[in-house]
Amino acid sequence: MSTTQLVPQTQVVQAFVPQPLFAPSHTQPKLFRKQQSTQMKENILDRFTSPKIEDPVLPLTEAGIAQIVAPTIQLFWLTSLRSPLPSWTTPLYDITFLPRGYLLAPTLIHGAGLACCWLLGSLAARGFEREAYEGDLKTVLSSTARAGAFATGLLILCTQVDLYHDMGGYVQIGDSAENDLRIYRALVEIINDVFFEAITLLSWRAFRSKVDN
Repeated sequence: MSTTQLVPQTQVVQAFVPQPLFAPSHTQPKLFRKQQSTQMKENILDRFTSPKIEDPVLPLTEAGIAQIVAPTIQLFWLTSLRSPLPSWTTPLYDITFLPRGYLLAPTLIHGAGLACCWLLGSLAARGFEREAYEGDLKTVLSSTARAGAFATGLLILCTQVDLYHDMGGYVQIGDSAENDLRIYRALVEIINDVFFEAITLLSWRAFRSKVDN
């Protein structure tokens, strides 16, 4: 007859071992990326919804420059070269004899779109903060170039929408000679708009930074 010897077992309870304060390592990158993307979206939206504008007169001044000064300089330049005028200079109604000042209304209408693109670009690049227009020349020109890049993207997008509406759908180069002419003309007009807006606004910002300093 055999007897079984019972050996007492001791259970160790780690009651006072500190628990990890952070999530496991495999979940940290996901949480960090999610928080970072959320903060980035909030920062981008804040540039438009609650912008920091330290000089309330500056947006109105630059809107006038983008709407009136730059398109007017472009028209004077094209007229002096005897080049064809842009399509946006077409009178609003058919008239036999062109009266004096017939380009005023089309220029203001087209310039209003350019001004909206520039204002949105400045908000996206934080161009209305003091260091963006009163800092050293390199900082001012860099900030202006970033705002202009965003504004150029908006202008290209709006032009594509306008072409899509005019042509009644999606077209590409080679479909017809008429469509090709319209596309090439829109491309030339975008280049002219970007060039004269860039020259005017870069000169204005550089001049303002020198005067303020």
